[in-house]
Amino acid sequence: MAKVKKKAKRKVGKPRKVITPEQMRQAEEYAYNNCLNGTIEGLMDWPNEFIARRADIAKKLTKKRQEGKADLHKAQHEKALKDRDGTMLIWLGKNELGQADKTETKIDAGNAPAVVIIGANSRDGGNAKQNSD
Repeated sequence: MAKVKKKAKRKVGKPRKVITPEQMRQAEEYAYNNCLNGTIEGLMDWPNEFIARRADIAKKLTKKRQEGKADLHKAQHEKALKDRDGTMLIWLGKNELGQADKTETKIDAGNAPAVVIIGANSRDGGNAKQNSD
């Protein structure tokens, strides 16, 4: 008895889009510069939600974004230390070390009544005449 060959199932839908290495390098460069996926899709002329459907591409782009941020942090850190750039040192202190310009102290007075001071910003306690010019 002769064997009957089964027909191969045809795949339904569009064929998977092939991304060239050059296209991937360009998309990774956009990601390195912190472009969002929607922006990259537009720049690369890829369909909307294309990156979300392609986990392999999304993973590469996420890694490139992280590399870009790490390099940016490194450059800021080096500039702050090399140039003794006060503004950069303050920014890094606030954002990287959790430092703040001022601290807030909260005092729990229990059931004590609140005290309101009116006119504390003027020298005479708020009784200064305003100029009506």
